[in-house]
Amino acid sequence: MSVVMISRGTMSGVTRLVERLEGCTGWRCISREDLVALVNRQGALAQRIVDQLGRAIQAYDQFCDLRRPYVILMRTALLEYAREGDLIYHGYSGHLLVPPIRHFHRVRINAPPALRLEMTMERLHCSEEEARDYIERYDDQRIQWARFMYGTDIRDPSLYEVCLNLERMSLDTASRVICALAEDPEAQATPDSQERVERLLLASQVEAALVADTRTADIEASAQASGDRVAVTGPYLEDYQMDTVREVASGVPGVGEVSYEPGFASPF
Repeated sequence: MSVVMISRGTMSGVTRLVERLEGCTGWRCISREDLVALVNRQGALAQRIVDQLGRAIQAYDQFCDLRRPYVILMRTALLEYAREGDLIYHGYSGHLLVPPIRHFHRVRINAPPALRLEMTMERLHCSEEEARDYIERYDDQRIQWARFMYGTDIRDPSLYEVCLNLERMSLDTASRVICALAEDPEAQATPDSQERVERLLLASQVEAALVADTRTADIEASAQASGDRVAVTGPYLEDYQMDTVREVASGVPGVGEVSYEPGFASPF
């Protein structure tokens, strides 16, 4: 049981690659849009985030107050899918939502300009010059997005276990390489790595509850889970505020004991 997270540039042929992977693995395949759809069911805050996503790339300052809730809600959605394993996720920077985990495998796809131009012209019914401008514009926006959201460059090869260049191999070859990685015994989930996913998910669900509740939305806190015990870390609070944090966190299914300590809110 493992999870493959594919990152790519604009119009890189990954849809075709995912079709091949789905055929050879039989695994579930999801995209960023599936995460957004799951987030969209989480209430008013989620709806506000989803409504602003389309403008966020061009208006980072207006989206800044929603940056942290976005990461928390999207991480929760990804982990809810990933906890069952045997999953292929494809997007741009979704792999940065979660820390390195033994059975989560990050793959970067680099496609040749000719393929990207061909796909763009075919899909948008545009000229080669228009296609080139489109690719450059959206690549730049997505690079800026990843820097704004996660403080990193999605093109950095050190972020991935595997980087595949479609200029040097066919989609079929790339598919076989990814399938071999996903099915390798050393790439499978262990009890420890699966437990880590469950801990991360519960902690993320607590954080999602805190940012969604108007009483705690402005408290920048993080959570760590161990079994059903959750430790929340955040700013110094009045006693009544800490009681509210504990109340909200305790309302998350699966949470037992909740503690609160002042300190730095960790991203994971």
